[in-house]
Amino acid sequence: MKKKHPEHVNLERWLVSYADFITLLFAFFVVMYSMANQDKAKVKQITDAIERTFRGPSTMLDIGAGKSVNVLTNPGNPYGMPIETTAGKTNGRPEDTEELAKIVDRIEESLKFQLQTTDLKDTLQMVYDDRGLVIRFSANKLFKPGSDAVERKYLYLLDKIGQILQKGDRVIRVEGHTDDSPLPKDGKFDTNWELSTGRAIWIVRYLRARFEDIPTSRLSAAGFADGQPVAKNDTEEGKSMNRRVEIVVTNLKIAPK
Repeated sequence: MKKKHPEHVNLERWLVSYADFITLLFAFFVVMYSMANQDKAKVKQITDAIERTFRGPSTMLDIGAGKSVNVLTNPGNPYGMPIETTAGKTNGRPEDTEELAKIVDRIEESLKFQLQTTDLKDTLQMVYDDRGLVIRFSANKLFKPGSDAVERKYLYLLDKIGQILQKGDRVIRVEGHTDDSPLPKDGKFDTNWELSTGRAIWIVRYLRARFEDIPTSRLSAAGFADGQPVAKNDTEEGKSMNRRVEIVVTNLKIAPK
């Protein structure tokens, strides 16, 4: 009679159970990861809804396409969104419609040659902010110190811009700004309030006189003195940037007659 040999024990059977466990664990983490990403999207939707609710409609203007802007205040970033004009075309994007972008294109085309010069680059800048399109002029160039009349050699800028803006229904607001330096006592104006307002009014009157197609209902003027700086007044460079006049092509439109 043959002697039975003891059965061979498979010591590696645990690998089967281990592999099953690893597979289940991997599937579990995949499901958890997908659920986490889905929750992020839901949280963002809820956050956006709460933000829209708390903003409120008090000073907001609906400009279509589900967007609203505050037309009564300056932007959180006082510099706005710069438009690069030296290359001929803008890289900026208007906040509401393509209408403002077309105005920028027409201004660039009208001033194509002058925009390449260093002098004009230091004189004129265009930015977008929550008010609309801001055509920003350096007061150091346009005006003599303490004066509210635009220098004759820069009137062509107002003429070319006025020709473009006269067709349309957007409200145009001219805003004057100064630095915080006190005015000379023997000057025409006693305060920066009067100087900044006087410069804005001068440009409004000029545009109205030159372009009769721009109705009075589209034009307004405001002076802010040194109340809304775009740079600190502790350096001469900052003061120079704050001395400016802005023609704001706003998001507001006049009602049709």
